[in-house]
Amino acid sequence: MERFNFAVKGRAFQTEDLTIGKIIDLWKMRSILSGGTYGQMYRIGMTNADEALMAIDIEAFFNIFCPELIKSLKPGSVRDMGLEDYMELREVYVKELLPWLDSVEAILKKKSETI
Repeated sequence: MERFNFAVKGRAFQTEDLTIGKIIDLWKMRSILSGGTYGQMYRIGMTNADEALMAIDIEAFFNIFCPELIKSLKPGSVRDMGLEDYMELREVYVKELLPWLDSVEAILKKKSETI
């Protein structure tokens, strides 16, 4: 569970090692990318807010866990991607990477509940 392999546009990538520091950095990056409004956006529960949160989650994830993918993007960031390319990246994130990340967070939650 330490690393995860995935492919985007036929190119293979691997997440960096999973560490608690990276989990912390992921949450910090979500806050930075949302201008400190991530929690407020989450509580709104509107479809548009949900999609904005997804884009923030995707950019934060790849910046922290796979900066190699960010460096490989022609525009240099998820924010500057075209819609078609973003939707492809979103699909990989939702189908492959999000379940991996959810399993990590479930382990952390389970462990914290036993303390």
